[in-house]
Amino acid sequence: MPAAGVRSFLLDNRPVAADGRTTFSVTDPADGSTVAEVVRATPDDARAALESAARAQPHWEAIGAAARAKILREAAVRLRARAEELALTMTREMGKVLVESRSEVEGAIDNLEFYAAFARNLSGEEVQGLPKGESLRLIWLPRGVVVGITPWNFPASTVTRKIAPALLGGNTMVLKPSSQTPLSSLLIAEALYAAGLPPGVLNVLTGPGPELGRALLTHPACSTVTLTGSTASGIDVLKLAAPGIVKCLLELGGKAPVLVAADADLDWAARATVWARFWNVGQACIAAERVYVDASVRDAFLRKVTDLVGRLKLGPGTRPGVDLGPLCSVRARDQVAKDVAAGVAAGGRIVTGGRAPTDPDLARGAYYAPTVVTDVEDANPLAQEEIFGPVLPVLTFHDWEEAIARANASRYGLSSFVFTRDLRRAEVAIHGLRYGETYVNRVGPESPQGYHAGFRQSGLGGEGTVWGVRDYLQLKSVYVDWNDPHRADYFLPYSTA
Repeated sequence: MPAAGVRSFLLDNRPVAADGRTTFSVTDPADGSTVAEVVRATPDDARAALESAARAQPHWEAIGAAARAKILREAAVRLRARAEELALTMTREMGKVLVESRSEVEGAIDNLEFYAAFARNLSGEEVQGLPKGESLRLIWLPRGVVVGITPWNFPASTVTRKIAPALLGGNTMVLKPSSQTPLSSLLIAEALYAAGLPPGVLNVLTGPGPELGRALLTHPACSTVTLTGSTASGIDVLKLAAPGIVKCLLELGGKAPVLVAADADLDWAARATVWARFWNVGQACIAAERVYVDASVRDAFLRKVTDLVGRLKLGPGTRPGVDLGPLCSVRARDQVAKDVAAGVAAGGRIVTGGRAPTDPDLARGAYYAPTVVTDVEDANPLAQEEIFGPVLPVLTFHDWEEAIARANASRYGLSSFVFTRDLRRAEVAIHGLRYGETYVNRVGPESPQGYHAGFRQSGLGGEGTVWGVRDYLQLKSVYVDWNDPHRADYFLPYSTA
């Protein structure tokens, strides 16, 4: 077993002995302290985890969806009993404020319960109208072994959003969580094991993505990979998956536009936009990344946004009354500072924020003040590149269709937001915005009852609804000829037909 105070990856429902393997540190971005040391899995461990999952898959498929759903529901009960522990773990791993961590835990539990409800509802299709004595059925089968690669920004909800539909469908999974937030995934796996999940159905590997990813995606047992991460990471996964024709389900980067019409409820639009941008310190793929405001209300809207942002309080995620915690790392904070500097060099003007806080109490943490930048043009990198941090660029427009066209001029296409009281204007935006999601007079997060998917370089496939379950299944056609004697009027040799 691993040494005291050291966490290990999980294979066949058990932690693996370190046996000379190196460890890596999980660091609290609020103060730089070490949360835990975690054993670093090797490529050989990755191969062993896949082989274990491949051995477990036939039995897991054979027990049926209802039995699999029962385990998911029991895991939800077990996870709820450890909800506060998981929330505190997330806050210490990646810094989000505790109120957001608790909300995410509820979302993670909801994913288990939501997907379990599909157990008795999945169905194929019987094709009608065929010649007498013939039948054609379409049936869904598991894909086999799924590799799940999850990010650090939502280390509980994204994990269960992948585990639950994959396992419900009869697949097994090897999970590779972010090295910044492995502890949340280990705790979730423990809840599933305690609920009765058989050994090998879910193995969890901790360690570096590039090294383990290659071993996982190039192994013949891997049928499917599901990734939530950057677009650059998605491209790397596609390259590794291509030789084996591995199915890729990718939720990638975003650059969500917010369109604020002149007739919008400006108080509500401002408040919603501030939440959508600064929730989780801006570290969300669906975050409000750029705001297009009708020029006639731009100044009023900007005053409201600036006032709200000025009230936000920074501090450790466990401190009561804090709105924004640290970014996930000092490196991430420094990248945000570079992004802001590039935006200012391109003509942007900082209205508020634009620096690390000067409070000595926050000096050891990865904090960055919530920032609003105006005078941003479409070519400014703040309007083009994904900024994973608390920075809100504000742009203006004069025509609604123009605003939609400018919002679409992005390589990303995940989420979008619209604020207007005009039904026609809303419908024009709904049909015109080429994004996987459009929120009208509200913001996220997304619901499992919707299909969370991106256009363009924001991804392939999606999550949520029955379609999110089917993404982990293979559709098979079954042709049967019940005729006796069978017809042979189109067989070779044609001269005997």
